[in-house]
Amino acid sequence: MWPAAKDLPQYGVLSGVKVVHATMAQAAPFGVSFLADYGADVIWVENALIPDVRRFLSNRCVESDSRNQRNISLNIPSEEGRKIFFELIKDAEVFIECSKGGQYDKWGLTDEVLWEVNPSLVIVHESGFGQTGDPSYVTRPAFDSIAQAYSSYMDANRNPVTPPYPVGPFIGDFMTGLYIAMSTLAALTKARATGIGESVDIAQFECLAKAQQYQATWLTDHETRERAGDSSPMAGFGTFLCSDNEYVQLQLTSAKAVQKGCELFGLEYGTEEIPQGVAILYTGTPGGDKLRQAMTDYCAARTANEAAQELIDNGIPASKVNTMEDLEHDPHALARNLFDEWTAFNGDTIRSVRSVPVFKKNPNRVWRAAPWQGMDNEDILGELGYTEEQIKSLYDQKVLAQDTNGDLVYPWKNKQ
Repeated sequence: MWPAAKDLPQYGVLSGVKVVHATMAQAAPFGVSFLADYGADVIWVENALIPDVRRFLSNRCVESDSRNQRNISLNIPSEEGRKIFFELIKDAEVFIECSKGGQYDKWGLTDEVLWEVNPSLVIVHESGFGQTGDPSYVTRPAFDSIAQAYSSYMDANRNPVTPPYPVGPFIGDFMTGLYIAMSTLAALTKARATGIGESVDIAQFECLAKAQQYQATWLTDHETRERAGDSSPMAGFGTFLCSDNEYVQLQLTSAKAVQKGCELFGLEYGTEEIPQGVAILYTGTPGGDKLRQAMTDYCAARTANEAAQELIDNGIPASKVNTMEDLEHDPHALARNLFDEWTAFNGDTIRSVRSVPVFKKNPNRVWRAAPWQGMDNEDILGELGYTEEQIKSLYDQKVLAQDTNGDLVYPWKNKQ
């Protein structure tokens, strides 16, 4: 049995903050993971009827995103589930949910109803298309790639030889997760100051639309920017193949970098084609095409590590395109203790990227592995005053569910 709430470790900048969330998939759990790593007391309310889809994926994301949390598997809209849910949020400061827009309203769990239970509660709704707007859009299901397609984010990634494609892995989910964490903390600051709760409406497509400052110039001048796909119209920006079939990414997008690049690549600087002080050269121009070809030839004659180091030594922003294996052994990543390790409930050793960013006075930590579905039902309900007999009755009514041996954590292993 893991600690009850009163015995939870006190650490991090969010120590003392109680967060309840009913989230699944990737975006919202990623946002919640920041709050858990920062020391909040986080209770994950998992659907008793449909376990989180991440439990069926052949990867370890649930272990990283849901660590440092307790889990109750609850059928929220049921009569008894609703009562338990109200008890959970009564003394919480934050509630986060993700579902199709308007789902909680349909259940009769509007913001106003939740504020009757807890007037200072910060409520965060995450969905593909938001809580308001055209009703036929609000209720649409959505995942990362759908939001990328609708928001026009995917349209920026097309070129003459490929169809539009979503940026991976799941950039829309992770970007939305950051908005969830940021807006939650902003609303929490206000609620603590005023005692009045807030409701945050996060539409995933809007998070992706907001990130398109370049493409959004259309809204002002109605001129379509070149869709570069997997390349860039800027000649000094790109990924170049090296002699060892590895790649280097470099970026000459400042006057100083262009000058240093010309010196290193043997190009004449300060000419009509490459004027002195120019910060960006474009492909399709004489100077831009010369620079691009010189960069291509330079990298092709060196290994990726050789090219990257020489470029860096000459003051040019560059990096070898690392694999995760490269990063795992990189001296700088190791010096910054980028990776963390803990033991999962099934006994596996989990290694992952540690919580970021770094807090000097109130450091983050991993105090607990990701819980199985319903692992903390008895613990949490006991804190709410439920007896063993009452809890057994809730199981019988299918208000609660529980995975007693972790089969859902690594379901593919059961097929071996």
